[in-house]
Amino acid sequence: MDFGAFTIETPNSWKQIKAKGIDSYVGRIAIDSTDTLDFDLGWYSNTLTEGEPFVVERSMLQYSQLPADTSEMIIVEKLKGIDLDRYKKQNVSWDTIDGRKAKLVYPRRSGTGTTGVYIDSLWVSGADVDRFNLYGENLKPKNEKKVLQAIRTLKFRSK
Repeated sequence: MDFGAFTIETPNSWKQIKAKGIDSYVGRIAIDSTDTLDFDLGWYSNTLTEGEPFVVERSMLQYSQLPADTSEMIIVEKLKGIDLDRYKKQNVSWDTIDGRKAKLVYPRRSGTGTTGVYIDSLWVSGADVDRFNLYGENLKPKNEKKVLQAIRTLKFRSK
């Protein structure tokens, strides 16, 4: 697939979807009828960094002003000694893609979380550096593998 600023080798069944960005070059790729990837090339591209999990000690719930919906919380018996990293949804690794340092993210539990790549420095554009991300959320396990393979084929055109 050729997006002008970059190319990526994908299965023939994947389709480009045009999108309109305000301050960057954005687009989408349809993997199949349910899974899609988004990309953003510009100054403010998301780093794909997962936030800290919201962990609450069970005993605090009864005294708390927290909302009644606890579905996004991780409730533990004791907070002391808890390693928050244990509750994160994604893994992070680093690789080199097209000569650039690339942050790869992928779910710890297949099918739940972000699969993608972030590159924090492509080239200088105006007053800042262009960054890049390409990612999908909650992809089917077979598509996670295909995306991680395709990401390694990214090639960027120099500006």
